[in-house]
Amino acid sequence: MKEFFKMFFASVLAIAMVSFGGFLLLVIFFGAIATFESPRPVVKEGSVLVFDMSANIQDRPVAITQEQIINEALGRGGIQSYSLRVLLNAIESAADDTRIEALYLKGSLQSRNYGSGFAALKEVREAIESFKEASEKPVIANLVYPSDKDIYLASVADKIIMNPEGLIMNSGMASEPMYFAGFFKKYGIGVQVTKAGEYKSAAETFVLEKMSAPARVATQALLDDLWSEYVKAVATRAGMSEKEFQALVDKKGLLNAKDALEAGIVDELGFSDSVIQELKEVSGSDSEKLEFKSVSLNDYISATQEEQAGDHVAVIYAEGPIVVGEGGEGQIGGSSLVREIRKIRQDDEVKAIVLRVNSPGGSALASEVIQHELRLAGEKMPVIVSMGTVAASGGYWISAYADRIYAEPNTITGSIGVIGMFLNFKEIANNHGFTFDVVKTGKFADALSVTRPKSAEEMAIVQREVDDVYSDFLRKVAEGRNQPAEHIAKIAEGRVWSGIDALELGLVDEMGGIEDAIAFAAKSAGFDEGISIRDYPQTKDFLEGLMENIKPSVSAIHSNSILDKIESTIDEIGSVSQFDDPKGVYSILTYKIEAN
Repeated sequence: MKEFFKMFFASVLAIAMVSFGGFLLLVIFFGAIATFESPRPVVKEGSVLVFDMSANIQDRPVAITQEQIINEALGRGGIQSYSLRVLLNAIESAADDTRIEALYLKGSLQSRNYGSGFAALKEVREAIESFKEASEKPVIANLVYPSDKDIYLASVADKIIMNPEGLIMNSGMASEPMYFAGFFKKYGIGVQVTKAGEYKSAAETFVLEKMSAPARVATQALLDDLWSEYVKAVATRAGMSEKEFQALVDKKGLLNAKDALEAGIVDELGFSDSVIQELKEVSGSDSEKLEFKSVSLNDYISATQEEQAGDHVAVIYAEGPIVVGEGGEGQIGGSSLVREIRKIRQDDEVKAIVLRVNSPGGSALASEVIQHELRLAGEKMPVIVSMGTVAASGGYWISAYADRIYAEPNTITGSIGVIGMFLNFKEIANNHGFTFDVVKTGKFADALSVTRPKSAEEMAIVQREVDDVYSDFLRKVAEGRNQPAEHIAKIAEGRVWSGIDALELGLVDEMGGIEDAIAFAAKSAGFDEGISIRDYPQTKDFLEGLMENIKPSVSAIHSNSILDKIESTIDEIGSVSQFDDPKGVYSILTYKIEAN
């Protein structure tokens, strides 16, 4: 389906180019030239570094997309994306940069795919805190309608100025999976599922109408851990106990600007002119106008980023669902990632690997081939794993044999379990006049057909395969983690854990972010100082991206709850396309946990 839409929109674009005499192509072309030929930004003395949080913070390197080029050419904005490590390095550099007088946070975080998750934000928050302590430069934040994520990040600021008409939807965290059993039954789509692991709830959304008891227990425990990390950060800023903060949000539900001020969550109420005046004083501007010297985070990154060469630590990004083959945008293709790892492990300049995992898993086959290639790399060099917001199911599978695993307290991990799932369209097809017949040379020759349900005997075969894969998964985790098989079997069962629980259980080795993992990898590889780091897979340039994946430009619009729900529903239905394992066997976590 995704490939169909790619071809459809590519055709539309081609027609538009012909119909309008190539005008659109020229706009894109000259916009691209303007972007590529723009001079390197200059950072002026006395500048305030402006971090507009209206962006998606992703783990993997950020490529210049055709969407950005088109938006630039047409003079309209879009959602900015930052690579986590580049963002962390920029904030660290700004602390020692005498041209930078302060850090200014504004806007509201965006999430695309698995970006801007709480584990990544914890690393950004710690970087901002280090900026304050190392430089003694002020951090000012301006909030209007902040989400929990915005408050979490801004809570480290010296001063938070909130719009007097602003509102904090600070009521807690919730998981609200969508269940398709009724939908599939109504429209005649058959679903058959097998699983290994009591808590392995990945397929529940397709066969149940509500959460199972084991899934509810595991999800509640995970949410409690994630919320606790958030409450601790905000309550500390407000100068109250965690119990007092919980009582406040349970009583109020929504906090208006006055509530936030009285609680100490924000320091001052004011409009944009108050904020500008504050920043003007901080930067020492003597202008009579209401303005201050500034440099955007994007320009600062462009002005200070340098390419590194020679012996280095390779940081490989595994972000998104794991699928068989090459994978598409926002996915981890088993074949493409294996090819990348193989190239890296055969490069004599690579002395260690850090695998950054931000994935709910997916195909068991693809997870296994990735893990195999990483084990081969581990025979030559240290392989360290840094877990991001989620490293569960297949995301844990590919991590298990690392020399050391780092996670954040609010990382979602574990979910060591396996499912088998098959759809069939017999009823809906029959209801519309379609029928099927078959001629075959063996009893199970048509076992993978989607035109009929699997027989009990066929499902027993699938269950046996699921049990075998699960048994293999347990063995590999026990071997990779150097833990007794009985212990792993007890804590597996498809249950998700927070990073802090995973540390206690021995599923991870240490709390820390991507920079901690890189430092450990460098030390393990014998680097004393001057660590050189390169990101993989390397980003494609604009023309490569345009030819590979033509898609329409979409303007960024303000979040709308109804539209978001519709889009979320479409995404959930579309997620079925990720179930592409040839054996129908998966290790995947199918739900996301999002804050308000």
